Amino acid sequence: MLHLRIISAIVGIPLILGMIYLGDPYYALFVLLVANLGMYEYTAMLGSRGYHLPAFLGFAGVSIFLAMVYLAPLLQQELIYPALITIVIILSLLVLIFFEKTDFTESALIFWGIIYLGGLCGYLILLRRLPEGMLFTYLLFIGIWLNDTLAYFIGMKWGRRRLAPSISPRKSVEGSLAGIIGTTLLFYLAATFLADSIGLSPVEGLLLGLVITVFGQLGDLVESAMKRKFAVKDTGNLIPGHGGVLDRFDSLLFAAPLIYYYAQLLIQG
Repeated sequence: MLHLRIISAIVGIPLILGMIYLGDPYYALFVLLVANLGMYEYTAMLGSRGYHLPAFLGFAGVSIFLAMVYLAPLLQQELIYPALITIVIILSLLVLIFFEKTDFTESALIFWGIIYLGGLCGYLILLRRLPEGMLFTYLLFIGIWLNDTLAYFIGMKWGRRRLAPSISPRKSVEGSLAGIIGTTLLFYLAATFLADSIGLSPVEGLLLGLVITVFGQLGDLVESAMKRKFAVKDTGNLIPGHGGVLDRFDSLLFAAPLIYYYAQLLIQG
């Protein structure tokens, strides 16, 4: 299993870093692909528990969300609310049309998936478009990868206390703290010794590392809770040794909005 994780990382990390470097439209298309693969895994996971979700509406929903983010900020503000209302109306109509086969629980689940994947993935695009967006996007991905790596290996070697046993029995307090401390320290040192390249003060680097790790781990726990509720080990098997797309991008989804607003404050300040 470990060698598969390493091989996937060797192949996947340069590909993702290259997409970030290229920027629009290639990076936006990459995020669109991730969001739709995530929706596929989400609907398949719930389908295995007997839910009959309208997957096509999920794909359409996340794609519309990301298209609005990509096209223009003004378009987001003008169309985001009508788009949400339209999705709610369509889901409600589907309940009426297929009353014997579906219910409002399934509609709520697909709507949640659209917001979770389309809404949060949109921040990955918005972050890259900031004046220093490439830098902050690199910091986001590297911070999450480092946090996950430290939490995995330290937890596997020295983890004794369970972080959230009812949600994810394998996650440990020791691994979580290792991820937080290690990533925060690295960002602090990078901001201290590479200030001209990174453009962050040591205090800003410290806070950024903390934001990334804390909210990244929160996103990981949310996805673990989702898998626990629906009794699946992984959301998929697309990435050898890692599971599905949601298994690898769950931390990024929750950290992206926070680093986006954090970066905005730094740039405006």
